[in-house]
Amino acid sequence: MVIFLDKAVRPLWEGKASIYSYIRNQGEAVDGSLPDDEEFWAGSKFRWVAGGLDGALGHHAMPSEKKEKAQELARQLAKHSRKPKNSTRKLLYAELVETDIGSMIDDILAEVRKMPGIQPGAVFDEAVWLAEHGAHRNAVKFGIALLGLFQNEDVKDLLLTLGRHDEFTLYAAVAIQNGMEDSNEVLFELAKQVHGWGKIHLVERLEPASEEIRDWLLRQGCQNSVMNEYLACICARNGGLREALAADRVDDVLFDGATDIIEALLSGGPAEDIDDYEHAPQVLSDYVRLAREMSTTVRHLSVMLGICDFLGLADEEDKWAARMSAGWTEGLRADLREAAQSIAADSKWASLVIEAVRSGGTSERYYGASCAEKLGIEVWNIFYEQLAANPLQDYHFYQLMKSDNPERIRKLVEFAVQHLPLEHIATGPADEMGLGEKYAAHSCLDHILQRLDQYEGIGGELILTGLNSPVVRNRNMAIRALEGWSVASWGERLVEAVIYLSQTEPDDSVKESLHQLREAKGL
Repeated sequence: MVIFLDKAVRPLWEGKASIYSYIRNQGEAVDGSLPDDEEFWAGSKFRWVAGGLDGALGHHAMPSEKKEKAQELARQLAKHSRKPKNSTRKLLYAELVETDIGSMIDDILAEVRKMPGIQPGAVFDEAVWLAEHGAHRNAVKFGIALLGLFQNEDVKDLLLTLGRHDEFTLYAAVAIQNGMEDSNEVLFELAKQVHGWGKIHLVERLEPASEEIRDWLLRQGCQNSVMNEYLACICARNGGLREALAADRVDDVLFDGATDIIEALLSGGPAEDIDDYEHAPQVLSDYVRLAREMSTTVRHLSVMLGICDFLGLADEEDKWAARMSAGWTEGLRADLREAAQSIAADSKWASLVIEAVRSGGTSERYYGASCAEKLGIEVWNIFYEQLAANPLQDYHFYQLMKSDNPERIRKLVEFAVQHLPLEHIATGPADEMGLGEKYAAHSCLDHILQRLDQYEGIGGELILTGLNSPVVRNRNMAIRALEGWSVASWGERLVEAVIYLSQTEPDDSVKESLHQLREAKGL
């Protein structure tokens, strides 16, 4: 009886909510949290967004010790399948909790397929149990992956429920593809319910087999909470963007969807961009043609300015030489740029930009600020007034520090000294990354420090605060600021701080930067 009550031998899932029930109870509003978050991320300073670790890192070749781990898991599963009981389930489950399933799942499944003596029926039942009752994400992922080895229409609702959470969408998508006859329609159903890494995985796998799917790809398929760039070229190709924009008129939703796609293609990034899209000349031409009447928001203006930049960048002439063999001509380039510039020059934009900065939401304010900078529209005072109402807005500090006016920078620095909790920031050097709400003030300071090297003598107290911040980036930015100043402008407190910190700094790379700073300044 003593052994039975000992927590060390209790099943790890006992007394904990299953992940499936946690997601199901959230309904359609699935957030990125999971009930095992605190346990899974214990000791880690950085938490990936849901699905981010699997999505960003992908599956890599495994060293031999992980091969052995995959074989051991397959052996444990086979043993449990031959005579299922609680003791073998506990051992398997405990191993799964400690296993990096994302980097090993393909090899584990390969070992399961060839493991002698394994009982398929029992494996299917265990897969369903793990997916439905598992309280730890790695166990649930393993269960979902195992379901992909079988026809699994009978557990469609289970897979769709788990797949609504970005942490599990990739696993659910593969299981659906491998185990359902109408897998493409099921993937489409799921794609409309996710917004992060899960959406990326699904759109990458979705076949444009119907007009409904193609329409959705162009109108809603590209937008995601990670980076639209991952999906822009896929949606343009599979949705038929060239054919859609060739029409004389299009609906507003299609025009906005095309705006998302073109913006992402122009931005480039981790996936295919405008130079990879074979129909770019025609699509940009048709978009600009339609934009004469349909461009009404600062986001439309931002994309139009992006098209102007793309067509006019002199430092990319080598790229334009290659583009001339991919459907572009000098005449088309010149004509299209002139048309885009004409749209961007419309007098209506000034008031719309100012209104977006003054009262728009986060997205509108971002596009308004970007357009204001390119068009020379004055919005500094608007941002300053907004900051005065709420001093812990790091984006506002970032925008305001773009000014080339020393008096404005001095005014902002004085505001920061008065309104940022400098004593709360300067708690002493450590190795903190400075992420999250707890470090809002540190983030604000960071945006100020990164440009103070250009304003010698302004902001010494903030630099001193940065040198004593636990956030590594704050200290690096403070050092960078001092690199741009002569020692005569430092003052005694900064000199003493640099000398002392060079001896006590806990981060090796920052310490090296401090020694280089002292050497360069003769300290």
